[in-house]
Amino acid sequence: MIKAIIFDLGGVLFTNGTKKFIDDISTQYNLDQETVEEIMDGETGSKYRESKITRDEFWKQILEKLQIKVYIKELENQWISGYELIEGTRDLIFELSKKYRVFFLSDNVQERVERINKKYGFINWFSGGVFSHEAGVRKPDPRIYTMTLEKTGVKPEEAVFIDDKAELLEPASQLGMTTFLFESPEKLRSDLAQKGIL
Repeated sequence: MIKAIIFDLGGVLFTNGTKKFIDDISTQYNLDQETVEEIMDGETGSKYRESKITRDEFWKQILEKLQIKVYIKELENQWISGYELIEGTRDLIFELSKKYRVFFLSDNVQERVERINKKYGFINWFSGGVFSHEAGVRKPDPRIYTMTLEKTGVKPEEAVFIDDKAELLEPASQLGMTTFLFESPEKLRSDLAQKGIL
């Protein structure tokens, strides 16, 4: 019996601001998109999301590696403002909250969480959750899934995990959770209904 639903945030509750940022600055500064992606979401990005480097260290490395001259604050604003609320997902969260405890599991950084929460107040929509910058580890490391399960207080088979990246569903599935690949709120609604969860 399902008791807890766990949502990823970027690309599920919010549009994928990192992808938008990578696309935008690749065009803006005439940079190779794969290079930008590797720096933003590769080892440097992981260290920032796991609080192994500070905000300033992260952006200094970005500027250095991409060889661009721009104010850190300007780049950071461009990145964070790319995250927009997907209203259909928010509505689903409200609906599911009436029947289940709803949590989040998100690879994130403090600055982005604070800014987006200030705008939308989304943290209050959940019973709790785990951010990678607080956990010191990010998906797909199995430890962050285990930490999230501990927070929910339910067994893996009593939990659902939703993410927009198939490879990030695998560790949850291996632990015994029911998983859904997010494509759109409508598709998720239909998938959950099909399984009798909604």
